[in-house]
Amino acid sequence: MIGRFPAALLLAAAAPVAAPAGQAVPTSAAARAAALAGDYTAAQMELVAALRLSPDGTFRYALTVGALDETARGKWRLTGDVIELTSDPRPRPPAIEAAPPQSTPGAPFGLRVLAPNGADVPAVDFVIEFDSGPPLTAYTPGDRWILPATERRTPRFVTFSAPRYRLPSTRLPLDPQAGRTAIFQLVPNDVGVADLTGAHLTVEGDTLTLHREDGTLRFQRATR
Repeated sequence: MIGRFPAALLLAAAAPVAAPAGQAVPTSAAARAAALAGDYTAAQMELVAALRLSPDGTFRYALTVGALDETARGKWRLTGDVIELTSDPRPRPPAIEAAPPQSTPGAPFGLRVLAPNGADVPAVDFVIEFDSGPPLTAYTPGDRWILPATERRTPRFVTFSAPRYRLPSTRLPLDPQAGRTAIFQLVPNDVGVADLTGAHLTVEGDTLTLHREDGTLRFQRATR
């Protein structure tokens, strides 16, 4: 995985940020923000995550769930009981681009999605639009995908998506011809790096709940 940074290693990667102990509840915004600085962890079935809020207003985040690893870093600020996050620098999302087609004499029209090393990328969802009728939804099998023999319509456009890479694609034109395979190239950019700009954390004592487009995750302050 490009950009792999197991979440379990995040807290060990830097010096501890001490959590305040036995002090009065801060009243000023600056004091409240200072009190929130520290390390937080989250753990669920097959998931481990870590979050560090540094006193200088920067944060680091990492998550591992199943085969997915992601990281993020940037700036944080406290507004009321909400911590606003801004990724800095903002990551470039991965993309899929059209590449020159491949000649496959005697074979029906098909398509492939290739990684930078030339290997087929499996489990990339796609939707093909035709010259008429409803679209066809399928996914890359990790090899050459072939248009079904029963399909008599003419493919015109394809749109890819891969949730595990947070990858949407533009609507890409198709030039279907027998004996030709349409080739599409995965451009990784900053795959594995989450853009947390616009995400926020709600504060409830020593619990921080991360709110982002794809759901929520509860962190507890780590003890050292």
